Amino acid sequence: MKQTTALLLFLLGVVFLAADVPAQEVSLTQTRINSSPNPIGSGARAQGMGGAFIAIADDATAASWNPGGLMQLERPELSFVFNFSHNRKEVNNPGTPSMEGMNSISRDDLNYLSFDLPFRAFNKNMVVSLNYQRLYDLYDDLSFDINKGFFNRVSGGFTSTDTHTDFKQSGALKAFSPAYAIQLTPQLSLGATCNFWTDNLGYDNGWESHRVDKTTSAVFSPSIPNKVFRGEKTVYTHEENTNFEAFNMNLGFLWRINSVVTLGGVYKTPYTASVVRRTWQDSSTVNFGSAGTGSSNFIKSTKTRERIEMHFPSSYGLGIAFRLTDAFTTSFDVYHTEWSDYWIRSNGSKTNPVTGGLMSKSHTRDTTQVRAGCEYLFVLEKTIIPLRWGVFYDPEPAAKHPDDFYGFSLGTGISLGPVVLDCAYIYRWGRSVKGSQIGEQGTKLDIKQHNIYVSMIYHF
Repeated sequence: MKQTTALLLFLLGVVFLAADVPAQEVSLTQTRINSSPNPIGSGARAQGMGGAFIAIADDATAASWNPGGLMQLERPELSFVFNFSHNRKEVNNPGTPSMEGMNSISRDDLNYLSFDLPFRAFNKNMVVSLNYQRLYDLYDDLSFDINKGFFNRVSGGFTSTDTHTDFKQSGALKAFSPAYAIQLTPQLSLGATCNFWTDNLGYDNGWESHRVDKTTSAVFSPSIPNKVFRGEKTVYTHEENTNFEAFNMNLGFLWRINSVVTLGGVYKTPYTASVVRRTWQDSSTVNFGSAGTGSSNFIKSTKTRERIEMHFPSSYGLGIAFRLTDAFTTSFDVYHTEWSDYWIRSNGSKTNPVTGGLMSKSHTRDTTQVRAGCEYLFVLEKTIIPLRWGVFYDPEPAAKHPDDFYGFSLGTGISLGPVVLDCAYIYRWGRSVKGSQIGEQGTKLDIKQHNIYVSMIYHF
């Protein structure tokens, strides 16, 4: 009896220690981002039109959409954009019902800040602009359970395990972006935005995550009746990525074909970011035993530091706008992101952040967005009140094929002398997407994202 008991305790400990592998790394695109992971711009007016803004780009946020549109600014402008978001994720797994549940997170942050100055030099109209943008918001909160049972045909025993996982992530990627535009002809203007991704300007540029996996196991053997052996293992994983440094550019043009039709285009160059320090700390505590037999404990802890490189792909878009009347404008955008060229290099190996596998053995398809929006102006005696709406298809990269995300938006605003106030509501959703975020086969997430943008533009 004592030998059998000792053997069961030993096997229980071996099972725990053999399963003591680092918790699954959650990458940038696998982590839920409050907005789309596709590189788009900011601003309540643009978002209210569904993000179909490449061929309009006529306010202070133009540097993020199409810097060629900056030439439409006639006076110096100062702008602020605030974002309020609420994201909900519903976990679904028919094969593991214990995983199913609802997770949510809410955030509010300064999303954009800019100052724009039009001027004339060398007989050309020009604009310079200083911008700050919080492009990728990496806050996340996810909890789920996995219950499993195993039957041992040899001993006739049964083992059950219950793992509860809590994952939290915080941080953001931000850029300081000076921009310049020049009017080549009355109909054609060009512009460029230089994006400096850095935390040397008084704000953090990175992210960190905390993950706790707590597993409880119970073992029953018919050779020891009326006794259940229990064990607990807790794995703590902390990852910290700091000093995200990179540089890329947005290059754009705006061509006013005639009084009705305007064509715009933008190209955002690829860039390779260095993360000066990635710290990965993985520790686990194991204890097991049963009443009357005492207990045993194992503690294991590892900590590693490394420098990584993260390569973000190029993207480009084309937009067309129709000013059908002085009060009514409609626009359409098509935007492409080359996610097949997205990778992380660590310890000499290049991996795909979406699939988690080596780049040589995995492939992620590119994504193409389609956006459409409208704006109608109610011109009153002392002010102008706009009504905006838009729809969009905004897929995200995934392991096998892009995940489908759709959305719509509504917006309005008011002009009060030199001040323009705008607001927009965006609802974005994806059904049965991003199961690879959790890693359990058959898992899918239903995601609903609510975003409110509030902008203020002051004309000097």
